[in-house]
Amino acid sequence: RRIGQLAYLPRLARGHAATRGVFAEEPLIERLALGREPLEGIGVGLSERVVEIPWVLRSLPTDREARVLDIGTAFSLIVYRWLLVRQPHVVEIADLAEAYVPGLRSHVADVRNLPFAQDSFEVATCISTLEHVGMDNTDYGVESGGAGEVQALRELGRVARRVLVTVPAGSDENMGWQRQYAPRTFRRVVEEAGLAVERLEVFAHDPVSGWAPAEEDSVEGRTYGQGAAAAAAIVCAELSRL
Repeated sequence: RRIGQLAYLPRLARGHAATRGVFAEEPLIERLALGREPLEGIGVGLSERVVEIPWVLRSLPTDREARVLDIGTAFSLIVYRWLLVRQPHVVEIADLAEAYVPGLRSHVADVRNLPFAQDSFEVATCISTLEHVGMDNTDYGVESGGAGEVQALRELGRVARRVLVTVPAGSDENMGWQRQYAPRTFRRVVEEAGLAVERLEVFAHDPVSGWAPAEEDSVEGRTYGQGAAAAAAIVCAELSRL
């Protein structure tokens, strides 16, 4: 992972602001993912990755024999890939774009039509990916037009017994390249997909104190990027079949 971070250096030298943010986030993500400190009062000025990645990884099953499917790995942070490789579970990854991560079996697949039998996995993880399904993904070099998040959640619930998913939260927004969900809207999408919310936590960013848990209705007026590096709030949810 340390060697991989050398890829950031040319952009750091040019003063690339987004790259500086990622470079600062990775050590914090690693510490939080491998530890148990509260996800509260952390990551001032940093993106939602510092909350959602540790939240999801801490929620993985304790059974070392469990099979895990990660969706949307191709454009994930280096530290997240490294943490996936370190998991004791059998981890497979799937994305519309090809992703090669040594030690993990990779599939080029659409989350809306996954090439796996029912219950192939104990858990499926989908970090900040669902909001892009069916949207304009030309900046990522892939096409995903058509039906979106409902079909994706339905497929995840078919191939895995549990689904761990995160999406940007706030006011309902369609930004063309992604969606943002009010928490109650996200609950409605989950229900439409035939899944149940087992656990749902909302986190919001404050420019002074950083990320911390928040009430669902307290973030519904937030716009994307409001006082934050990216999403101003995030939904982290554990789902299962009805």
